[in-house]
Amino acid sequence: MMDWFTSVKTIYGWGSQYYSNADVARFVEWGRITEEQYKQITGLTYPMTKHPISADLGSATN
Repeated sequence: MMDWFTSVKTIYGWGSQYYSNADVARFVEWGRITEEQYKQITGLTYPMTKHPISADLGSATN
């Protein structure tokens, strides 16, 4: 049986040219690794944010 967690973690460790955070998230979607394993591999909480978050802090006035 394939150890998906170990394989994904190893390849992710080689650099982003191999697996990005989005690639690792796909393994969660496919049921190959758990959300907790995603966090162990990437250091991020699953699900990852699909869109950048922006906040309007207004303009600074003195």
